[in-house]
Amino acid sequence: MPTLLALALMATNAHASSHREAPGIALDPAADLTDFYAFVSPEDPSKVVFILNVQPLEAPGGGPNFHRFDDDVFYKIHVDNEGDGLEDVTFGFQFHTYVEDDSTFLYNVGSVADPATLNVHQSMIAARWDDGVGTRIYARKTNPWMVAPANVGVVSVPAGGYAPESSTPGTLTQAAILVDGDTRIFAGPRQEGFYVDLERTFDLLNLGNPDNTNTLLGYNVHSIAIEVPITSLTRDGMPAMSGSGNEVIAAWATTERRRTTNRYSGGADISTGDWVQVARLGNPLVNEAVIGLGDKDRFNRSQPADDIQFLGYVTNPLLPVYMDLILGIPDPGPHDEGLGIGGREDLVLAFLTGHPALGTMPAAYSLGGAIPGEPGKVFGAYEALRMNLTTSSGFPNGRFVSDDVTDVALSAMAGLLINGTTVSDGVDATGLHYLDTFPWLGDPWAGDDHPAGYHDLP
Repeated sequence: MPTLLALALMATNAHASSHREAPGIALDPAADLTDFYAFVSPEDPSKVVFILNVQPLEAPGGGPNFHRFDDDVFYKIHVDNEGDGLEDVTFGFQFHTYVEDDSTFLYNVGSVADPATLNVHQSMIAARWDDGVGTRIYARKTNPWMVAPANVGVVSVPAGGYAPESSTPGTLTQAAILVDGDTRIFAGPRQEGFYVDLERTFDLLNLGNPDNTNTLLGYNVHSIAIEVPITSLTRDGMPAMSGSGNEVIAAWATTERRRTTNRYSGGADISTGDWVQVARLGNPLVNEAVIGLGDKDRFNRSQPADDIQFLGYVTNPLLPVYMDLILGIPDPGPHDEGLGIGGREDLVLAFLTGHPALGTMPAAYSLGGAIPGEPGKVFGAYEALRMNLTTSSGFPNGRFVSDDVTDVALSAMAGLLINGTTVSDGVDATGLHYLDTFPWLGDPWAGDDHPAGYHDLP
């Protein structure tokens, strides 16, 4: 093993992402899911928080048209509480953009906190479906809920409006949180909470440098966060209980666009037709570093229940081969876990079924077996972020905003996930700031006030 190898094996427990991971979605940042989080709320253990992020590599000073959610994208979070790869609960989010004065080029003509001087703003409608039937609307156009504005800079944002170097949310963040009974929802710009040396990682795993840095530091994303009661997610509507079969859920996020877009030389584009899925994200790094180029767009448009078509990428992954050849970290080869599939069955357990040792697969379940209490339904292997609602402990048992998922994923690829040994990429969360409360990701960096580590990528 190279002496300067940053990917060193360390006997410690660790507490990736999906930026521009597929050819098609790389050209569509407003629909490009960068990260997906699911965790039991540290504020209230009776609730779960889901967060989806879009807009990879969002430069804070991206004016005059600052980054925003796309009115023509349907953002969704899906939950399977049975294990058959089909969503039982879905949360959907749609946006509408208002321009008060289209004769000016400015996003705001005064404080972004003042509705009279915030020229460009967005509202959101949030809704819930259970088994495909609409059951709840959290916000309506008739009573629009405003999305948090961009952190334009120190002149446009009032003192305390955003506090990107604080664990306490600024007033603009707090004002944008919708409280509807037992649910909280937030939408708006957030500090990029994922950390990795993105530039060196994809330079043929050039991670043997002692000065690896988080090249995402200083960027923002656009986030949707929702906090709901655990009892609204379990299949029996009861509090999660170990051994009951209701303690594990699987979750993933998607974005959709209309099937047809007509472009006009003298006016706005018009999108029509059915909604078509264009991006999908459960576990981090799967499409980015596991799925091959020829299937990346197909994976983004696929459904979890159909994931058998991608099984070979998991049972015979290329990343461990590259880690062996380039970095000297041994390829562990096949792992027989009794599944009858062959190859890396340990990765199948970790990311496609849930792992008994992690508590992310109920003890009574078996691959291909009947789901207890659900006649005619079969427990399957599919890609999603799994979480034990009674023992949520960080990725891959759920995912908290500060989890070092790159280290965990590399450890899993090296066959070391369960034994507690960690493979590290040498990058940590230094310079990032997370909130101690909902919506958990830090306030966004300002266009004229961001960390020294910020990189202006094209």
